[in-house]
Amino acid sequence: MTLVTSMHRSQLPRSGLALGGIGTGSFEIRQDGSFQNWSIFNNNPVFAGAPYPHNPKETLFFKLWVRVENENPRMVLLQIEDSHNAGAIERQFQYIFPWLSGVDVIRTTASFPFADLEFEQDGLPLRVSLRAWSPFIPGNLKDSALPLVYFDFEIRSIGDRPVDVQVLAVMRNAVAYDQPQRIYVNRRVRDGAFSAVVCEAEQTNPSASTTGALCLASFSDRSTAYMGWEHNHPYYERCLREYPISEYDDTAGRNNVDKATGARRADPRCFVTIGTHATLRDSSDIFRHTFALSWHFPNNYAKGNQALAAGYLEDASFPGHTGSTAPAAATTEKRPRPLEGHFYATHFNSAESVARYAMQERARLLSESTAFHRTFFDSSLPTFVLDQINSHLNTLHTSTWLTPTGMFGVLEGLSPTRSFAGIATTDVAMYGQIAVSLLFPELDRITIDLWTKFQNPNGSVIHSVCCDSTTASPSEATGHRLDMPAQYVFMALRAAVWSGDRRYQEKLWPHVKAALAYVLRERDKNGDHLPDMEGVMCSYDNFPMFGVAPYVVSQWLAAIAAALMVARRLGDAAFISEYAAYFDQGCATLEKTTWNGRYFNLSSDVRPEDPTAHLGCLADQIIGDGVIRQLGLPSIIDPAKTTTALRTILEMNYKADQGLRNCQWPGDTFLHEVTSNCWVDQANTCWTGVELNFAAQLYYAGFNESAEEIIRNVDVRHRRWGMYWDHQEFGGHYFRPLSALAIPNAYLGLSYDGETLRIAPARPLPIGRWCALLPGATATLFKTHDGVRLEFRIGSVPLTCLEFACGSSGTPSLRGTEVRPLAHTSENEVCRLMFVPGTRLAAGAVIEITS
Repeated sequence: MTLVTSMHRSQLPRSGLALGGIGTGSFEIRQDGSFQNWSIFNNNPVFAGAPYPHNPKETLFFKLWVRVENENPRMVLLQIEDSHNAGAIERQFQYIFPWLSGVDVIRTTASFPFADLEFEQDGLPLRVSLRAWSPFIPGNLKDSALPLVYFDFEIRSIGDRPVDVQVLAVMRNAVAYDQPQRIYVNRRVRDGAFSAVVCEAEQTNPSASTTGALCLASFSDRSTAYMGWEHNHPYYERCLREYPISEYDDTAGRNNVDKATGARRADPRCFVTIGTHATLRDSSDIFRHTFALSWHFPNNYAKGNQALAAGYLEDASFPGHTGSTAPAAATTEKRPRPLEGHFYATHFNSAESVARYAMQERARLLSESTAFHRTFFDSSLPTFVLDQINSHLNTLHTSTWLTPTGMFGVLEGLSPTRSFAGIATTDVAMYGQIAVSLLFPELDRITIDLWTKFQNPNGSVIHSVCCDSTTASPSEATGHRLDMPAQYVFMALRAAVWSGDRRYQEKLWPHVKAALAYVLRERDKNGDHLPDMEGVMCSYDNFPMFGVAPYVVSQWLAAIAAALMVARRLGDAAFISEYAAYFDQGCATLEKTTWNGRYFNLSSDVRPEDPTAHLGCLADQIIGDGVIRQLGLPSIIDPAKTTTALRTILEMNYKADQGLRNCQWPGDTFLHEVTSNCWVDQANTCWTGVELNFAAQLYYAGFNESAEEIIRNVDVRHRRWGMYWDHQEFGGHYFRPLSALAIPNAYLGLSYDGETLRIAPARPLPIGRWCALLPGATATLFKTHDGVRLEFRIGSVPLTCLEFACGSSGTPSLRGTEVRPLAHTSENEVCRLMFVPGTRLAAGAVIEITS
């Protein structure tokens, strides 16, 4: 009979949930049961070391040994295996090992940070499930930055006869893989329920990137291990015949003598296996077991210019450039790359110590990781909205650097073979950094301090940090992009006021003023106190804009608004006197020069070579008016014009079969024409981070249905592409889409300026519940028939005033805390509670207002 098959596009794995910690390196678990894109060895493309050379599917895998009563045993790879090299068996296995196969079906349910896989094989009398996860606990940096993955197995009998089962984990000793002089060392550890194999190497360079250790742990005193196997024989025969597999160490056999030199050298391959066993008597029996993989590779070196990629228009030949803006430390001469290290190495001195901590703290880490996940999803927002937001947290595992040298940032973009730009790219962070600001405020401040450190003497700011805490790349420190000073100011002040620390505000204040003064001094030729665009010089780096560009100017005005707020708190009367006028004048100039009655033009000035270019309708033309909602600042744009502009953007830029295009022009029907010298089409494309940020702006404005249509479009198309965990722009795992974390608060109309927490949704809330994300805290807002209730679930936040403008103005009550308000007022359906300045509301506190 002719072979006829069918395949659905969703069956081809293209991306997976990342396992690992913040800044630790990671690897993905895919829907076929394989583990891909390993970056735990300080290796490219995330870090600076040599690319990982081995087959990712055989780096780590799991298998079952199964024997039903009165039957012969068999082995099952918990993968949908390849035709060759499955289970680290070189070449094909189907004829030499007929008792071995992969599974038939894997059902995967993934929601960051948990991946749940259910395995099925025809005739297998077991229901086998795996939960793979790494701790992710906002507000708890140490435990969210562990080089650790848990693998929790649950095996149930579904037959009527007893079944003997072994569950086995296999790991390749890949330590020092790029050091040919190495020899393998596998160390067995047995300490009660803590049973492990530590993979190390000797004859290594102690300072090399790949020098370190792996620890594969099995949390059971019944665990056994086979260390140092390489060939199919006799390893697989022993695995088949022995129950349980006996303790065996053949590591010495993997280190042979080089006949030419007489030196011992490692063979190409060396694997270790560890596992445990149980007998399931009947269908009521459940066998649960946890493995953990931890790693410790402390020699993480700066990338330097290796971190950068071609395509950026960072040069020193732009208008307003007054000479060298690079910091004194910047240099192009060759030098040893600084050792940056890993944050995790400040808490743990070995992979084994991480694994021991993992066993000791597993229940707590699971509880706390689950608590945040549960609180986030305990919401009346549509499920697809919550799923889409959640998916972008994956980038905090795939793409982050966190070092004890004072460096944290998210790589701008990443592919399986290279990274794109450096970390903490300023213009992209204007979108994505909100996730860090809300979930890990201390990391937010590390990034702000890094930008501040590399600020140029003239006040301009760095574009991207080249994964080097000591030196700025000259090409990234030109100050070319005109949106970046305002972006730095806004994000720095947001971090400062959200910290609740006046001293931090005072520390940043001179740098904020320097960035603003730079623009007025060197980038404002016509004296209108606004940045003057003179070509391609913003995040849209193939869009020439001239004169007043609303995208740039709205961010400038948002920065001034934030600066005026902080100036009032710090008592800087001179700044207020000067910049308050600039703000008012700037708002008027923006509307006068670019408002066309339907939207704000791409820019104000007409160029004879392209007389209609200035008429573009940019999706985030008034981004500044959106982001200031996070701080509760006054509107930049007349609200009526904002409403009209948002409607026009939806009409002109949103295409149901594609998404929200970045920019369209009047008369565009299919695609806007792209010039022959355009290096990439940015107008007709959809940038996920822009779409999700725009959705948040729509929620703040009360366009809820439109916001959800855009989010659904993003969600559906990435599921269809199989790229759910890997959104593309300038590289994958792109930083900008972390803007999604602004969405929950936008729906609630939530703002926080470090003193006042205000909930004022643009539309009346229905009966329901919603997660509120605060810097260092997570809460749930309930709307009931009787009023509203705010329950703090995780962490704490400082405040002086708590304001509810969501339809309830009755008498407030507090419980679960000793904090009491100094006073409260209720009028016009707005309830306001005043507290002693610096009061912190923490987990357990409940504020209820009854109608």
